[in-house]
Amino acid sequence: MTELPFDPLELMRTNPEAMNVPGGVLTKQGPQKYVGCVPAIAGTLFFVDAHLPDVRAAIVECFDDYQTTANPQLTWLFREEPPEGPSKMAIDKAKPLKTMLDKMDANDAVSFHYTSGKLAHDAGPWEFHVVGLPAWRANMGGWGLCAMRFSVPLLFVEEYPDTFRDLFINCARRLCVAHGYAGHSLVLSALRYDENQAFETFLATKLRGFDAGNLVAGAATAHLGIKTVSWLTAIDSAYLEKIGGEPAVRSELPMDWFGLFDYSGGLVIQAGPRPEPAPDDEDLPARLVLPDMLLQPVRALAVRLHYASSESEPRLIGLAAEKWLRRFDVAPEQLMAYKAKLLKEPKIPALPAPPPPEDSPSI
Repeated sequence: MTELPFDPLELMRTNPEAMNVPGGVLTKQGPQKYVGCVPAIAGTLFFVDAHLPDVRAAIVECFDDYQTTANPQLTWLFREEPPEGPSKMAIDKAKPLKTMLDKMDANDAVSFHYTSGKLAHDAGPWEFHVVGLPAWRANMGGWGLCAMRFSVPLLFVEEYPDTFRDLFINCARRLCVAHGYAGHSLVLSALRYDENQAFETFLATKLRGFDAGNLVAGAATAHLGIKTVSWLTAIDSAYLEKIGGEPAVRSELPMDWFGLFDYSGGLVIQAGPRPEPAPDDEDLPARLVLPDMLLQPVRALAVRLHYASSESEPRLIGLAAEKWLRRFDVAPEQLMAYKAKLLKEPKIPALPAPPPPEDSPSI
């Protein structure tokens, strides 16, 4: 196995904005001369009916909000089997998202993947990725959900945590999401995703607060339950009812450490003032353990994270994927200890104000 050319954990702690990971790290071929993945803060949302005009309009609103709020440095657009035009293009050659969506039929699958790498196969910290089922498949049922993922550099959330939180809540509201989450993540090369899964596996097992898994694969099982908790966790009213409603949330998650925000169909739970990487050489943070245990009844029993490797490289599949899903679980008798531990963890400086209400949800 190829040795890492740097200490990723130390670099993450001391100089996170410089941690562009070479492509192919931990593969048989060894590091390659391109950016394989970049740490970022990402929000992932699962929703339904991307074939409907109102939902497609909501997707455009989310993208416009992302561009206005974050001012991302996007460079490339990739599409999976577009009904017209190329599947890869430089961003300055791409038509507006609304124009492309308006020209699509309901039976065309939604697939837009905006990236920010210098070269097409480079990863970059800015990403906006949305996938949606075509009408014929959505109407059959049982094929999963639609999904959206957007990311920003680590320092953006360090400097503007409320701005990112409000962007996440507003997108959840527009899409009437079933569930979702936001926190630490890796943005992998869109064109060379497979050969960078190994490093994502490594980092996600060393830093438990990091998300892992392919968006499309995750969407395929998203109808079976929530995937995880994170700094921000969204659940719709159906999931909320299964855990005892908002009173149960307020009872188990003290408001000095957790924020609750209504997104017109569900709640977003904010755990602490900023995202938590949760290194495996430190105790589990109570602000992730407590929501994890509260939401355990609505968590999917299994989700798709990675694809298998022909080279036997590390992947989050099988038992490894199941272990990742349960990484914040503790024995019930330990809950009181974690509630006491919470008292020593960072509080939200002031109860954050929710985003200003809109006249009506988009869908």
